[in-house]
Amino acid sequence: MRGFALTLAMIGMVAVSGCVTRRVIIKSDPPGAMVYRNGQPIGPTPVEETFIYYGTYHYRLIREGCEPVDYYPELVAPWYQLPGIDFITENLLPFSFRDTQTFEFKLPDPQPVRHDDIRARATELQQRGAQIVPPAAAQMRSRRPPGPLNATTDAPSRPTP
Repeated sequence: MRGFALTLAMIGMVAVSGCVTRRVIIKSDPPGAMVYRNGQPIGPTPVEETFIYYGTYHYRLIREGCEPVDYYPELVAPWYQLPGIDFITENLLPFSFRDTQTFEFKLPDPQPVRHDDIRARATELQQRGAQIVPPAAAQMRSRRPPGPLNATTDAPSRPTP
């Protein structure tokens, strides 16, 4: 009977156990830049999203008239998410923890773009594109099997035993 009561008490503690919610807020100066996290769009600044893992993330901020800016901030685990303690805080304690981390990024001022520079870059890319061999031509070269061919059957020759 005592074992049953202990088991019931453990189940009750787990049923009312706490959890940890993790959020990151990305702000920019000036606001309104489009934010990409690890290549996936998450929205214009200020933007807030959940995350699961702590560590370094890649954020790219894009603003009209500016070059894209890359940032690699590290989301640092608080004390209650350290290995060993995290099991207790997420499963046994009847409290909820909220981890909110905020990053504010300064964006460079927009730089005017000269039309001559755009045309020169477009011409350069066209010239590079003209030098690229189409995939169909590359496949035509590799269709023939390697090795010497037998002139009578046009098939790869086999060594004689």
